[in-house]
Amino acid sequence: MKKLNWVILGTGTIANSFAKAFEAEKATLYGAASRNKEKAQGFCEQYAIPNYYGSYEEALNDANVDVVYIAVPHNHHYELIKAALHAGKHVLCEKVITINGKQLQEIMALAKEKQLYVAEAMTIFNMPLYRKLKEWIQENDLGPLKMIQASFGSFKETDPSVYYFNKELAGGALFDIGTYALSFVRYFLSSTPTEILTMGNLHESGVDETSAIILRNKEQEMATVSLTFRAKMPKQGIVAFEKGFFTIMDYPRATEATFTSYDGKQQTIEAGDSAEALNYEVANVTEMILAKKENHTLTLTADVVEIMDVARKDWGLVYPFE
Repeated sequence: MKKLNWVILGTGTIANSFAKAFEAEKATLYGAASRNKEKAQGFCEQYAIPNYYGSYEEALNDANVDVVYIAVPHNHHYELIKAALHAGKHVLCEKVITINGKQLQEIMALAKEKQLYVAEAMTIFNMPLYRKLKEWIQENDLGPLKMIQASFGSFKETDPSVYYFNKELAGGALFDIGTYALSFVRYFLSSTPTEILTMGNLHESGVDETSAIILRNKEQEMATVSLTFRAKMPKQGIVAFEKGFFTIMDYPRATEATFTSYDGKQQTIEAGDSAEALNYEVANVTEMILAKKENHTLTLTADVVEIMDVARKDWGLVYPFE
């Protein structure tokens, strides 16, 4: 059986989570790279990874590498994705995939030219529950979709050494937690939003702290997104059809949804394991590459990035390296 060799670029928090959880039938965790060779070596020894690299370029130049998982700060994604594609590697990149839509469109064109796959590591597009919900919606007469609500609030310390409130590292709530909320919304909307209204509060560091976003598409489906980096709010998603609504708690890695019909009857839909979230991403991307399937999620990701562009323009938030 053909197996793909995966390499991690970066050795930070999410890279550690990825390496610790990694288990795949058709993929092998072949190596990890850091700009510090000793750090890469220590990382690989910790997780019994056979190959380490003292630079990202060294990893990309290894002919045995098939796929790279990019787990570095947001502001480095664009250049590393381009470098990986030019080196002939498929890419799974941590969210948010790029800083803006212009960067992503360039990457999508390059991937098409090179006949390679690029995907964002967005759990919502990979958790089994969401696929099951789409099937459940198709099998049941729920009437038209009317409204989607997604909230996400997280209390983050304002320490500038951490990227959350660091403009130089593309910090802010929109890129860190808003990407989940918008991906949740876009997954269920029938089409790309054509109208976007936003309001946001910028922190003194210059990044976005709290915001609200309203969306509407050509089908007249509407959605609201509420975000904050300085207060806890439930990670709750609601998808409301004419004949009932789904409530999904902790939606980034959800395994359960409750459907409440218009007459108050409830039904629970379950699928997946939240602990396997990162492995679902690996399995789906690996299968997509091996089976040469169409890359559906990148179109959704592109819509999310475009919404972010509109929101940041409304708020006057421009990063120094754009």
